[in-house]
Amino acid sequence: MIQRRIIFTSILFLFIFTHTQSREKQNPFTFNASYVGDGVANMYGGIKTGAVYLGMGNITVSFDTEKARLWKGGELYLNGASIHGASPTEKLVGDFQVVDNIDGGNHSYMHEIWYKQAFGNFSFTAGLQDLNADFAVSENGGEYINSSFGISSLISNNIPAPIFPLTALGLSFQWDIAPHFSWLGAAFDGVPTDFDDNAYNLNWELKKDDGVLVFTEFQLPNLFKFADGTIKFGGYYHSKLVVENEETHEDETVFNKNFGFYLVADQNIKEWDNGCRLSAFIQGAVSPKDENAHNFYAGAGLNFYAPFKRKNDAVGLAVAHAGFHEGVHKHETAIEAFYKIQFTENISLQPDIQYVINPSGTDENLKNALVGILRFKLEF
Repeated sequence: MIQRRIIFTSILFLFIFTHTQSREKQNPFTFNASYVGDGVANMYGGIKTGAVYLGMGNITVSFDTEKARLWKGGELYLNGASIHGASPTEKLVGDFQVVDNIDGGNHSYMHEIWYKQAFGNFSFTAGLQDLNADFAVSENGGEYINSSFGISSLISNNIPAPIFPLTALGLSFQWDIAPHFSWLGAAFDGVPTDFDDNAYNLNWELKKDDGVLVFTEFQLPNLFKFADGTIKFGGYYHSKLVVENEETHEDETVFNKNFGFYLVADQNIKEWDNGCRLSAFIQGAVSPKDENAHNFYAGAGLNFYAPFKRKNDAVGLAVAHAGFHEGVHKHETAIEAFYKIQFTENISLQPDIQYVINPSGTDENLKNALVGILRFKLEF
């Protein structure tokens, strides 16, 4: 509790300092804060009907070395997070892909602490990082609440990836080779230290048996002249995973040399003079059957921006499919529709509905689930 107070008191102090200095022309500090709240109700099927509430607060501070008149291209970034609430997946739905992307338990911790240095068209980042901030991320998919539209369930479930809620130490880089071609790479601690031994994500342990996780991604932005869009394709390699058996307390090897490949594409289809825009996205991922029961994933969606002459609103429909080749799991498909109402620059409300076919997060055969979510977001 004392460490938690120290962390967030320090971030709050930085907020007050940067806010009071915000009128200076070259203030090197940038502050942002946000809170997301989700009311989630399972209306039919799954484990049982009922409702829960989830919340997530973030406070971020960045420091620009060039604005501080130190050196060019440097940025120090801190992201403190506090998440709370009951899990709709565990308590109500029983799905595999996780219907709510802020479902992460009850923790107050440091989500990211990293330093980035840019040299022309090349940059590297070192520190506590969220893999999904740069890799395997879809801009249009990020509008949805189901977790698979953020990063595919194949990546988040087959390997201990450093993503929400638990990040890990890593070194990443980006090289913008040409106007329409970039290469990203990263190496992370193979197993993020669990919250049980790392309550505030400040107790990092690099162990030999954790192995190493390597990602590489190629990005092709704006290939087509008729509309903006980005194609991303990449792969990952995890050297090994060893865990302790809870009954025998002996180490057991889960896998050696696990890997996979993925594709993410965002594309604007049509833009109108009144500001309306129709965009689409697709996602795909595969991994070897001999190491992973969940060996393929596919997702796609359509987003329409500025409907009903409301330039900051958005509406969307998407499908996420998690495929299994063996075991008790059936293929799970989640269909999601939302309407995001942007009242002001800082306040939004997002009604959301999901239909989960064959919820496969438990060993039971569950009925298809109908889930309603009402999300609000405050940004400062």
